Amino acid sequence: MKNIYIYLSLLAVIVLGTACNNEWEDEQYEQYVSFKAPIASGSDGVTTIYVRYKDNGKVTYQLPIIVSGSTVNSQDRDIHIAVDKDTLKTLNIERFSLYRPELWYTEMEEDKYEFPETVHIPAGSCVELLNIDFNLQDIDMLEKWVLPLTIVDDGSYAYQSHPRKNYAKALLKVVPFNNYSGSYTASSMKVYTYINGKPDTNARTTDKRTGYVVDNNSIFFYAGLINEDMDKDMRKKYKINVHFKEDGTLDMKQDDPSNEMEFELIGTPTYSSTSVMDATRPYLERRYVQIMFEYDFQDFTISVYLFFSFIDLYFSLSLKKLLYFCYISQSHETDKKHS
Repeated sequence: MKNIYIYLSLLAVIVLGTACNNEWEDEQYEQYVSFKAPIASGSDGVTTIYVRYKDNGKVTYQLPIIVSGSTVNSQDRDIHIAVDKDTLKTLNIERFSLYRPELWYTEMEEDKYEFPETVHIPAGSCVELLNIDFNLQDIDMLEKWVLPLTIVDDGSYAYQSHPRKNYAKALLKVVPFNNYSGSYTASSMKVYTYINGKPDTNARTTDKRTGYVVDNNSIFFYAGLINEDMDKDMRKKYKINVHFKEDGTLDMKQDDPSNEMEFELIGTPTYSSTSVMDATRPYLERRYVQIMFEYDFQDFTISVYLFFSFIDLYFSLSLKKLLYFCYISQSHETDKKHS
């Protein structure tokens, strides 16, 4: 009887082992097609991509297209890609409401990008790249530009797009960068309200100001503490263009031809920059930029006068004439392998 039990146990082990091996060789899931365009927490439903601005404004971004599953893709597939206007419109309404169009993302203009309608994924490959050629010359970063893409399904195609939410969509928020753009620290900035021509003692502060790309050697800021969520038709009147010259000085002027904010530069603005290779990641270069400038401008959206003062980022501002003295510190990482 003992021998019978031993034989039965050995037979069960052999059968189970054989079954496990066969299952492992088979596809455990479905071979769906999707973009690799993860949505970060707090990103309002879009995928931010950073592309280096070049002299002619032309740059290529490579978006991965993936065939999922537990086994290698076994057939040739031609994946069809298209612009998805409807999803972007739905996102804008759901995130910002129908009545706040000034906060909406803006679909990227057709002359600013180009990509093939199909991407071939050969048998034996699970990932191929969609080359998106951008032409960013004269791009106005007043807008929040998004390129909305979708994987097109059809019964005649040799694939199915991933049914899970967001996997077959890629809402790419395009953010060009140069050596001077990005987030500038402003933790020591203090904003004072002018009362009877004198600043009071109750200061307001902000953590950062952002410099947006104009061209390869230029950025723009919004004057003072202008809110970046303000109506864009009003916000554009507060744009200040800053061009970085090789001699360490800056060319600064208002973007608005009518100069409604009465921008007036005081003295000669200057900047300095240093670069250091990352201690643990030798392919990364850390760039530190400091700029100093002073100017007057009028904030015509409110009816009081303000004074700004900073240590790291030092502004002074009056509502009648916003006096600005600025010292800005920025940390910027550059991937030397890909930039």
